[in-house]
Amino acid sequence: MEVALAIELGGTKNSVGLVNRDGKVVDSGVLDPPEALDGLWEQIEVYLEQVPDRVAKVGGSLTACGVSVGPAVEELAGGSTRDVLAEAGLIVAESVDVPVFVDTAGRAFALAEGWVGSARGSEHFAALNIDDSVTGGVVLDGRLLDGGLSHAGRVGHVIVEPEGRRCACGARGCLEAEVSVGAIESSTGRPLTEPSYEHMQYVGLLVGRAAASIANLLDLRLIVCGGRVAREYASTMFLAAQAELDASCRLAFSRGTVIVSAKAPQPAGIVGAAAVGWRGFGEGV
Repeated sequence: MEVALAIELGGTKNSVGLVNRDGKVVDSGVLDPPEALDGLWEQIEVYLEQVPDRVAKVGGSLTACGVSVGPAVEELAGGSTRDVLAEAGLIVAESVDVPVFVDTAGRAFALAEGWVGSARGSEHFAALNIDDSVTGGVVLDGRLLDGGLSHAGRVGHVIVEPEGRRCACGARGCLEAEVSVGAIESSTGRPLTEPSYEHMQYVGLLVGRAAASIANLLDLRLIVCGGRVAREYASTMFLAAQAELDASCRLAFSRGTVIVSAKAPQPAGIVGAAAVGWRGFGEGV
């Protein structure tokens, strides 16, 4: 059984594992949230020393390695996204004898959904992951879009409320400033797990608004949405988002766009990182 080493560097959530070609996680572990980037690299190096034994334990053969890097790690590093991705790849490559591929967490999420999730078999879709931050990726003509600095599909900064909350980026009304976990808890004064029905509908409206802009701009009809907010707000959010999509996607090519829940196997972050690795071998999206 061939397996990919998967390393999810989320910042507050960091995990590692082994994933086979079918997207099944056969080994996994969780790393402690670091106070500084050096602490994260040290934990990864400890795990990498265990990789040969872990691969042998599951009867596998290590073929590839994928690393996903979230916005929180980029902030810890204080450098450009490409610098952080390069550094992560170099550190891991020093300890494994297989090719190492690195990408952003949002794009890894999109790859996972296209590989073994709700977008499997689709050549045109966008993926939104709504959690501590709002990330994502876009696939057109069966190809994950990159962009000039590897940020294509970073949907968290689509403006959904022009006079809305101030975002960490400096703008107002970004999707991330309105519907990320921190934004929701700050604006409602409640934990994410205790939402009001009205606020779940409001979040759905904003998610649908962003999704409609994406569909109208990029000529696609499938939006996959995941993350803690999507899981907690569930059908109430999705119904409101779909209603907004129906109202705002009126062009011939965007009419009928649907938003669906992410379905990649759990732990989704590890599967996403593995998707980055397998993509390097030309598999998946």
